[in-house]
Amino acid sequence: MTELPEGIAPDTAKDRTTWMRRYTLEPALAEQFVEFLRTKVIPAREDRGFTVESMWLDDEKTELTWFVSRPGSAEDFAAAEREWEASDERAEIFAGTPNYVTSKDLRQVTRLR
Repeated sequence: MTELPEGIAPDTAKDRTTWMRRYTLEPALAEQFVEFLRTKVIPAREDRGFTVESMWLDDEKTELTWFVSRPGSAEDFAAAEREWEASDERAEIFAGTPNYVTSKDLRQVTRLR
């Protein structure tokens, strides 16, 4: 069985809420978007208690999928997500960025393994 990401013990995974975030991308901007996530978005989200468990880019660079978790209930996650979405920090990070993402599929998921 695959290990959980560093810092998430198997016995606490059930006490976390995880969301899958799947984005359809503009392929020409995919690598730039991944760098933007790694250097700007992920550190800011981690400072707010979120954990990026994994991130995947398809070979055609048209789809990026990442899994974001946070301790607590679905309601706790939703409240933290609303705070992030409404924050000045997020607005500053995204100000003037290209339209990397053409569509989104966001949903709560359950770890099965």
